[in-house]
Amino acid sequence: MTYVAALDLDDTLLRSDYTLSLATRDTLREWQARGCRIVIATGRPPRSVGGSLPDELQGVPWICYNGAEICEDGRTIYRNLLSTEDTRRILLRLLDAMPAAVLGLEIDDVLYLNRPWQRPTAYELVDLLEVADRPAAKILFFTDKAAGLSDTFSDLPPSARVMVSDKYGLVQIMARTADKAQALRFLMARWGLSMQHVVAFGDDINDVDMVQHSGIGVAVENAIAEVKAVADRVTLSNDEDGVGAVLRELMADGCSGDGHPSVV
Repeated sequence: MTYVAALDLDDTLLRSDYTLSLATRDTLREWQARGCRIVIATGRPPRSVGGSLPDELQGVPWICYNGAEICEDGRTIYRNLLSTEDTRRILLRLLDAMPAAVLGLEIDDVLYLNRPWQRPTAYELVDLLEVADRPAAKILFFTDKAAGLSDTFSDLPPSARVMVSDKYGLVQIMARTADKAQALRFLMARWGLSMQHVVAFGDDINDVDMVQHSGIGVAVENAIAEVKAVADRVTLSNDEDGVGAVLRELMADGCSGDGHPSVV
């Protein structure tokens, strides 16, 4: 049974050109009209979420930074961040191990970098240690050699964890308990629901826990093998309206948001 849809954005809900299809938008509108809830669950920072969403999804909860923060109606209602102490300790370790690397630090919805970055992303160029005086959502860098950094990661604080996305060559270091599933549990408790009420959609490594622990876990066809391995089902790709196809099927089976969802 389910009446909460948890939707990853990139390569899941959004097409490869970063747009939302009209068919999927219509489906989401109908889902909401039935009283069903929608949660956006993404690795993106809050500042880059709204521009990809239609008006009707601006006020729904956004799980950002892979679960490190939840924003709702422009307010931050949940945080699970790296402590200032851990942030500084990890930064010192990375700067020592990779002196030529472009390192990033996400704090209070601002991306700080230690070196210029050839990507169309807004950032502030700073000495990272000078701004690491507040808890961080994540530390990040891009590499195609993450497997060779095991020694660098071996002495991270126990309260931190590393997430490697081979799909994007992205390494992210966050609080150990910061993930989309944990953030979803917070929302479900707030609404008097459980993870069994959730249908979750994803494609990459940061979606594995959310897909695995939801009532219905769905991998899009273009998902990596790790997501498909834990999913209850695989739908069409992000470019083929895969999210919409599953939601339309659930609505056809009588799924509603009246507190008494159908068994599917």
